[in-house]
Amino acid sequence: MNMHFPCGRLRSSLSVVLLTLGLALGPTAHAQTQAPESDLKAAIISNMLLFVDWPAANPAAAPDDQLVVCYQGASPVADALLRLDGKSVKGKLLKVVQVSNGKTGQCHAFYLAPGNSGNLSAILPDLGQAPIFVAADSPEYAKRGVMLNLDLAGGRVVFDIDLRSAQKAGLQISSKALRLAWTRAEVDERLHAIM
Repeated sequence: MNMHFPCGRLRSSLSVVLLTLGLALGPTAHAQTQAPESDLKAAIISNMLLFVDWPAANPAAAPDDQLVVCYQGASPVADALLRLDGKSVKGKLLKVVQVSNGKTGQCHAFYLAPGNSGNLSAILPDLGQAPIFVAADSPEYAKRGVMLNLDLAGGRVVFDIDLRSAQKAGLQISSKALRLAWTRAEVDERLHAIM
């Protein structure tokens, strides 16, 4: 089931989530018109981690006091994620690390940049059905098992959640996050009614 957060509800949904959780993101928490796109995408990725539950720890996983977000290659969103390194998420230290193919054992989440498309076929099998929350910001990745796909629509950052891919990997996404979502069918229906 793909969920899509529509443009108008994204700002209010994130505001409610941030206020409810008392999350202090500093400058990245400002309105979308003031924050760079990459900072907003990194903030959405880190905030979504609040709503993900991983299965019992495996021996290769990171220490229990860390939440590790991995990425490959440089990108503006990876740079923004690096600026969040050391923040607290779910009472754990957020650790952002660059990894190479096959080195995903300690990752709780993995960010796929648009520049990863050339080696996507090598990256995705490594992630496979491992309990790794996969986030990206490329429309082509949404069809390839990415659980959170970020995009721009109407000048705003929007995102889809692929619940089926998350469940296949053994991850649970909180109903609190899913309640904020509209399905693609709902979005299409509302757009059709407007036009």
